Amino acid sequence: MNDFLLEVLVEEIPSRLQSGAIKEFENAVTSRFNAQRISYDSVKTFISPRRIVFSAKLNAKIDAFTEEKKGPQTTAPAEIIEKFLKANNISREQCIEKTIDKKTFVFANVEHEAKNTADLLGDIVRESIAAISWQKSMHWGKHQFHFVRPIRNIMAMFGGKQVNVTLPEIDLKSCDYTFGHRFLSPQKIQATDIDSYVSSMRRAFVIVSQEERKKIILDSFKKIENENNISVEVTESLLNEVVGLVEYPVVLLGHVPEKFMKLPEEAIITPMRTHQRYFPTRTADGKLAPFFVFVANNVATDKGATIIRGNERVLNARLADAYFFFETDLQKPLESHLEDLKKITFQEKLGTLYERTKSLSKVCDFVYEEISKYNAGFSATTAALLRRAATLAKCDLPTTMVCEFTELQGIMGGHYARIQEENPAVCDAIRDQYKAADDITAPVSALLALADKVEIITSFFAIGKEPTGSKDPFALRRAAIGILKIIKSQNLTIDLRNIVQKTFNQLTVKDLKPDTVNNVMLFIMDRLKVLLKDSGISHAVAKAVTVGESDILNAYRKAETLNEVLNSEVGEKLVSEYKRAKNIMQGTSTAADIDSALFSEQCEIDLFEAISTAGKKIENLNKDESTEACEKFKQQLSALIEIEPKVSAFFEQVLVNAEDEKIKGNRFALLNRLISVFNSLKLQTILDDLG
Repeated sequence: MNDFLLEVLVEEIPSRLQSGAIKEFENAVTSRFNAQRISYDSVKTFISPRRIVFSAKLNAKIDAFTEEKKGPQTTAPAEIIEKFLKANNISREQCIEKTIDKKTFVFANVEHEAKNTADLLGDIVRESIAAISWQKSMHWGKHQFHFVRPIRNIMAMFGGKQVNVTLPEIDLKSCDYTFGHRFLSPQKIQATDIDSYVSSMRRAFVIVSQEERKKIILDSFKKIENENNISVEVTESLLNEVVGLVEYPVVLLGHVPEKFMKLPEEAIITPMRTHQRYFPTRTADGKLAPFFVFVANNVATDKGATIIRGNERVLNARLADAYFFFETDLQKPLESHLEDLKKITFQEKLGTLYERTKSLSKVCDFVYEEISKYNAGFSATTAALLRRAATLAKCDLPTTMVCEFTELQGIMGGHYARIQEENPAVCDAIRDQYKAADDITAPVSALLALADKVEIITSFFAIGKEPTGSKDPFALRRAAIGILKIIKSQNLTIDLRNIVQKTFNQLTVKDLKPDTVNNVMLFIMDRLKVLLKDSGISHAVAKAVTVGESDILNAYRKAETLNEVLNSEVGEKLVSEYKRAKNIMQGTSTAADIDSALFSEQCEIDLFEAISTAGKKIENLNKDESTEACEKFKQQLSALIEIEPKVSAFFEQVLVNAEDEKIKGNRFALLNRLISVFNSLKLQTILDDLG
């Protein structure tokens, strides 16, 4: 096998697009190898900000082969058959006919001559380059060819010789050389295989392997940590982004002036990480350290001193702005920004952020009213804290800090509230409102987030802005999942429909959709089905417990209980026997009462008594308002399970379709009563699906 080496030299490829692009390019090349029957091995691909690299070992020749091609049916119109013949350069006499599934098709045996792999590589490379589907692309100069960034050079080598690749759309032809690092080694470099290419590029200050660049960066982090007794705070997303920004990583350490360390951590980290792609550092006790680590794409003769000073100036300018914003915002109470919310439109039909804040405060009252009915531990103090948190929740949005650093919404509100001596629970709730539901633990924070999500879903549904297909511009699906997770994590027994109904009723928007409440509940319950199935609950159970339910916690618990029972040996028997009873009763319409005088077997008497006992227990529990809903359901389910041995004995010992019509009808009535007991727990949907 001969070495094939390809490098496409491009202007800077955005880091976020690199991972997907190199996988797609590899698939594009190898799929064309397969189509041309080119044998290949040892495939390697790399990508850097400026290079897309592919290498493999290929057979120099492709042996002759015969390919059988399936054509149209023999009954197809003559012009369709003729088109097939012309495409394969054969006559009708050269074809054979084969019958498949009682249909006869025309088949052609197409002979392919032996070919040289080198003769095919030009087209394969050109087609593969064009096949990459960039999220965003551009054309340059007078050309209309689109690519992520302008292509500057193509080096293509096979078996030590140049492969002729032409991109006439951009007037570019391949060559036998490439170029090193843009600043450190811009001269021409030649290579014939991947090993010589990688080593030559390394000498030219280009590390072509993404994994090697990542290792260099992480090793440098370790060295800096050991030398300065600090830890570098690394996030995988930022690390991967930086790996895609540099070809020759050089890790350096910068300093943050002590003045700026008085800022809240997030106000320091956000400019570092989000705006400058720097890594913050921490001291041994976990506090933010006055240093930052960054990755340069250059080697300086002064050991990086000039580069460090330049990056410090850039970061210090941003931190100076943040410090000014912070001091300015603290000159007025957070609550005073309520007036500013009147100037910010939330949504054209829903009004301003001030109007949304008023709406949210009302929904918080509804949430508390519902929760206080069924859940201990929530006092009038909780209600007051929740209402205060709702009032201040959006007040940081007009502040100068959040206007400049939008990522800090909620976070800065929490800091400002804490500095201005608001209750800690209120401060936490303001800070936590934008967090993922899984990360919210404090009760007031959870209730505020719950109210916020109910309000936003109901409001957008009310004006006809519900998600459609894959489009969800207002992230309402995520909000619905957040509602469900908060209710479960906080063990909240609430009537969610009641809260949604009250939320809808207080909206002051014109032309509200009349079916909003039903649609919102269906939407949320659809998300609940997904969560239940993801946690291992069967589809049948998830479907059944969500129908008509508005107590989310009860639905969760019923699903878990049912799933456990129905996956047990007793449960499986119960499903089987229920299904058997349904099948026997199929097509019958008996409404007769059970006549105990017609029982001829002890098992009939036992089943009748067991059904009666279970039915009464289930009915009494339905009337019992003192027992919690899920506990009530567990006891009812237990009563049903106790029937199972009697049902099993009945089917083993009795012929339901007795010759005596009266006995037969009586046994039908008994089975009908059995089915009605199952249906009283609304289990028929589950058992029908499972059975």
